[in-house]
Amino acid sequence: MELLQNTPLSRKNPPKNDTFLLAYQNLESNTKVGLSILGTATLFFLLVIGMGVYEVFGNPSNGNGMPASSLLEPDFLAIILGVGISMFFILFFLNKQRKLAIREQQTYYKIGKVQPLDIDQKKAIRLNLVHMFYCGGWSDTLEVFPCNIRLDEQKFNPKTFDIHYDKLYQQYLNEDWGVLNKEQYQEMIARLFDGMHSKWFAQDIQSDSAEDMINQISGLTKVDEQYIQECGTISNDKPKKLIWGFDLFRVIPMSRWAFMSGYITEEEAWSNILKASKLVYFLFDNHEDFYNNYRVGHAFWSNDFEACTDRLEKWKYFKEHCDWLARDLEWTKPAAVALPENMKTNFGEHLSSIQQQKATIGFRKTEESE
Repeated sequence: MELLQNTPLSRKNPPKNDTFLLAYQNLESNTKVGLSILGTATLFFLLVIGMGVYEVFGNPSNGNGMPASSLLEPDFLAIILGVGISMFFILFFLNKQRKLAIREQQTYYKIGKVQPLDIDQKKAIRLNLVHMFYCGGWSDTLEVFPCNIRLDEQKFNPKTFDIHYDKLYQQYLNEDWGVLNKEQYQEMIARLFDGMHSKWFAQDIQSDSAEDMINQISGLTKVDEQYIQECGTISNDKPKKLIWGFDLFRVIPMSRWAFMSGYITEEEAWSNILKASKLVYFLFDNHEDFYNNYRVGHAFWSNDFEACTDRLEKWKYFKEHCDWLARDLEWTKPAAVALPENMKTNFGEHLSSIQQQKATIGFRKTEESE
């Protein structure tokens, strides 16, 4: 099946051909001026033709009008032919422009040798779908937006979307995660698979002040307190959910950005994304369960009302408006999955080595839990 997804920054998926008016509005200024002049001239000569026909078929002030043979005069036929050619050119040109977004997207895939995702890859990127739908990002490719990493040295300057450059995503990785190279990326990914935030949640949810922490997180996220409490308990022969949704979610955008930054290969990105995806589909019951856990983890980490509200609004918008095919992918538990040691033991070794202490949510500053 041919790969086709939304035009970047648009939520129409798959994209539709533009209207003729929008195709005209999207033209470059010089082209728009030239087409406008041609269109004006065409309208003028259409008026001339109309006046001629009117004279032939009965201008009341001119008796029975002009003879019909006058419409066959070479000059008049030349005008008709010119108008016909002009109208054909205008409609042909605008119709071609209507399809430009789709054509340029397909050109990008061809130049970048982008292949359609298999079902496991689609299900993995689907875990990033709430944010992709909200911002009009891509959910059927590894890259979030078209990127220069795919193009190598080939020149491609599309008119309907921008090519995002590696330096932009290098900046994002540095600002959000302090990652500046492949080694730092690999270190951060390892910490996420080790449960860098879930570790502290596991500690705090069994502390003396767990009730206050749960109440605070529930207030920030509007997630039911019982759900948050159950994140700290074992159920259905599975490990505790803790806030593994938050830790594992972050593997996905970080890996996508690291690929777009040029730090890692496509194969390396997929290796970590698919590993995280298997754990998510194993541990959580459905998409909402996973995203609620992500939001609980985000609130535990940030303790920021505005940021927590933003994620809740994104989820509500997604549930109400998203009609992308990826939303309806089946949520299936993997047949076999290798669990990280800390997930299997629910951080038993860490918890056995500490004493009860007061829970503190939000921006833990220790080196272990950044």
